[in-house]
Amino acid sequence: MKAKLRGHHLICLNFFRGEGYSEEFIKNIYSVILKEKVEIVKGADDVCARCPYLKDNKCSSNEYTDEKIMLQDKEALELLGFRQGMIVDWRIISDKLPRIMEEWKKQFCLDCGYQKVCFPFTLH
Repeated sequence: MKAKLRGHHLICLNFFRGEGYSEEFIKNIYSVILKEKVEIVKGADDVCARCPYLKDNKCSSNEYTDEKIMLQDKEALELLGFRQGMIVDWRIISDKLPRIMEEWKKQFCLDCGYQKVCFPFTLH
């Protein structure tokens, strides 16, 4: 089986440390990251499906606008060299992270609420 994930989750889920909005949300993420393959989708995905901020298939978080999430998705796919509809292995994704992380951090991590989870000691 494969997970269906949007662009920014291809990067951000590599930093998942068992934290989230609820026990159901956390269990869902574990089930997603245990799948070997990922199908890249546009918009709400398998992670979003259990998010309390998903309303009418869009992000309604106070911290993130749906437009900002879509921009993150687009940039993640560009940095990783992927496109919607591709099916990739988690190892391929994680192998690409070292060369893109500085740019990703600069664009998206500095004002992200999950920064303390992903980078618990420091973010430079």
